[in-house]
Amino acid sequence: MPPKKKGKGKRGKKKGKKKNDAELTIDDKYKKTLHEIEALQDHLASRKEIARRSQAHSEEWKLKMETAHDDLVTQKDDQKAISTDMTRQYKHMQTELNAEIHRLAAQLDKMRAKLDHTEYRLKETTSEKERITKEKDALIAELQDKIKNMEFSYESMMQEALDNMVSKLSDAQKRWQQRATSIHFESKQKLMEFGLNPLDI
Repeated sequence: MPPKKKGKGKRGKKKGKKKNDAELTIDDKYKKTLHEIEALQDHLASRKEIARRSQAHSEEWKLKMETAHDDLVTQKDDQKAISTDMTRQYKHMQTELNAEIHRLAAQLDKMRAKLDHTEYRLKETTSEKERITKEKDALIAELQDKIKNMEFSYESMMQEALDNMVSKLSDAQKRWQQRATSIHFESKQKLMEFGLNPLDI
C-alpha cells in the first residue's frame, strides 16, 4: 500500500511540473532535471532494496513453512488441521509476496524508463543551451563588427568634413586678402588724387 500512495504523490508533482516548465529558464530547467535524475536514482535504489528484501523474506518463509509442514506430518491426526491451515497461510502469503515482487519489478521497469527519458531531456536541454550560447556569441561578434565599421565610417565622414571646412576657409581667406589688397590700392589712388602721400598717413 505505501508504494501506491507514493505513486499518487508523484502524479500530483508531475502536474505541477508541467505547469511551471514554461516559466523556467534554460539554466533552471537544467538544474531541475539534474535534481529529478538524482531523485529517480534514489527511488530506484530504494525499490531494488525492497524487492531484494521481499525475495529474501519469501525464501525464508518458504523454508520455515516446509520445515513446519514436515514436522506436522509426523504428528497426530488432530494436528493435521493445523498443518493444513499453516500450509494455506503459507500459500496465501507466497501469492501475496509474488504479486508484490511482480508489482515492484514493474515499477522498477517504469522508473528505468522514466530515468532514460529524463536523461534524454537533459541531453536536449544541454544541446539547446549550447546552441543559444553560440547564437548569442555570434550576434555579439556581429554587433561588435558593425560598431567598428560605424566608428570607421564616422571618423572618415568627420575627416572629410574637416578637410572641406579647411579648404573653404582657405578659399575665403584668399578672397579676403585679394579684396583687402584691392581696397588698399583704391584708397592709395584716391589719396594721391587729393595730393596726399599715403606714406605720410
